[in-house]
Amino acid sequence: MPFVQRVVEPKYLSKTSLWLEDGKPKIEDQELEAVTNNTLSNALRQLASLLLVAEDIFTDLGNQLREINKRSETLKFRISTVDKKVTNFDPKKVSVRKLENLISLM
Repeated sequence: MPFVQRVVEPKYLSKTSLWLEDGKPKIEDQELEAVTNNTLSNALRQLASLLLVAEDIFTDLGNQLREINKRSETLKFRISTVDKKVTNFDPKKVSVRKLENLISLM
């Protein structure tokens, strides 16, 4: 199961009560407008939260790409070093043991 790394809030945009705890209404008139305003403000809060999550994701992605670039540059240097050694290698200069010596070593 994956771990939750980032959370977007608010989760429920229009989950609000128009009634107080004692049963009296919070708003006497224009209830629909109050619900609409509350939903709109929560949608804006959620978009702001989403923006922060997106910024965090792209920051992490940029850091990972910089690390990959550094590793690939190191690998490129190592490959060029091996390429130079292979290019400069002369197989005629390497001594090869005779077959009799190899059999006696076994």
